[in-house]
Amino acid sequence: MKPRVVVFSISALAGTLREISRDYTGSANIELVPKAYEDALAYARNRYYTDTADVFVAAGSNGAFLLNQLEAPLVIIRTDGFDVMQALASARKSSAAVGLVSYEHAFDELEQFARAFDVPLNTRTYRTPEDARRAVRELAQLGVKVVVGSGLVTEIAQEMGLEAILIYSRQGVVKAFEEAIRLASAKATGGVRRSSQAYTYHTEQDLIGNSAAVQKLRSTIRLCGGIDFSVLIQGETGVGKELVAQSIHTAGSRAGKPFVAINCASLTETLLESELFGYEEGAFSGAVKGGRAGMFESAQGGTVFLDEIGDMPLAFQTRLLRILEDGTVRRIGSAASRKVDFRLLAASNVNLQQAVEAGRFREDLYFRLNEMLIQIQPLRERVEDIVELAGHFLRTTPVRVSKARFDAFLQLALPVLQTLPWPGNIRQLKNVCRRAAVLMLQDNDVLSWRTWFPDLFQKAFKPPVAEQAPASSHEFTTMNELALAYSRAAKADRAAIVQSALKLADGQVQMVAAGLGVSRSTVWRLGKVN
Repeated sequence: MKPRVVVFSISALAGTLREISRDYTGSANIELVPKAYEDALAYARNRYYTDTADVFVAAGSNGAFLLNQLEAPLVIIRTDGFDVMQALASARKSSAAVGLVSYEHAFDELEQFARAFDVPLNTRTYRTPEDARRAVRELAQLGVKVVVGSGLVTEIAQEMGLEAILIYSRQGVVKAFEEAIRLASAKATGGVRRSSQAYTYHTEQDLIGNSAAVQKLRSTIRLCGGIDFSVLIQGETGVGKELVAQSIHTAGSRAGKPFVAINCASLTETLLESELFGYEEGAFSGAVKGGRAGMFESAQGGTVFLDEIGDMPLAFQTRLLRILEDGTVRRIGSAASRKVDFRLLAASNVNLQQAVEAGRFREDLYFRLNEMLIQIQPLRERVEDIVELAGHFLRTTPVRVSKARFDAFLQLALPVLQTLPWPGNIRQLKNVCRRAAVLMLQDNDVLSWRTWFPDLFQKAFKPPVAEQAPASSHEFTTMNELALAYSRAAKADRAAIVQSALKLADGQVQMVAAGLGVSRSTVWRLGKVN
């Protein structure tokens, strides 16, 4: 049977959900249900415990409510700074008076967006429908004409006679649907609802870059694919550990069989136990009729990927070791063991050897996982790949910007991007490129690209000595230091900084303008260029 997904929405988002759900009629049964909060919770529990639905999808405050109450698998339709800026860019075309009402928290990019484009932006947050109505009313009293927000917020705004822009993007909904279908497929009971469809996963060719580190990584993936060993993948957050895991799966003899992934850090111990080991009918209150297979059974013949395994509780580490040693798994509430055949891949963003030494991870399990070890280098150690990565992210962004604009941005920004520490690695670079794509739609002066990312530079560099003393050429050795000093300097000191930058750039006005994030005329004026 197809994966069965129930999507809750009572707001303006329902139209977008209905439209996108039509694209999945061949691969899943997606049902849209106009319920929220307590009504949605009761409905979801009934459907899940009568085994007539696999996974649920919701958004906003409704999603947050269900996340805290519902025991069944739930996918939240999320928004990020990219979605927010797209919505704000659309709102800005209608009116200069724009307001944003977001659920629970504001977005870091907003202050930067408002400053870059001189947008008088008013923001509010909400938790309940009453909060949302109060927030929209306050914005209307301030003269706001266009409100950006969730489906609930946009409906309230329209009721009050305001124009409204939905904060959710099509890409966010698609991502949620695909995650729900993947979860539904992974949780299907053995053989009865398990889809036999071979899903498309990443391969080694999806690794972008031609540095020595990436070439070695591709070679190691091919090697691991040909040897049915357990593999431990270590690397900082955002380096692409799951991409590597999927590539190992597709490179081996188990390609085409299930690839079942679970994040050990995202589930409570109770949920983790039922997800990993499964349970029998009647094992606990709410257990579905007939029981349910766990991840190890669901991956029969394929691969289990345990992400963030360093966060797995010690009790589960003991059970996992036993499964790996004897190849059997026992469901919750069962006295019998079942034979399982799977390959284990595990990933961690912490050093498991150090976790062993600190007593947080079993040494025998560490050695069992570490039959093969892949250590993925952080982006800052392979900066030559940034050119290809940034180009790829800009080309594949859903924002329609001309190739000439992208090329102009890359020419100016790459020398600087290659000097940043990138604590978020490839994921952070992707977000920067997506943000740039949105902002260059509104800002015609690509030379001012530095002003789009004040947070990036504030976190990347320590304040230079120039804060305590007037700027002079001997205090700075890079354009990055000069740019940061310029952004913090008093007007009287900026001429000296520009003149220092000109010396560093051998008098190239455009390079200085791009490096400092100012116009050419400012360089001419402060640098006294003839």
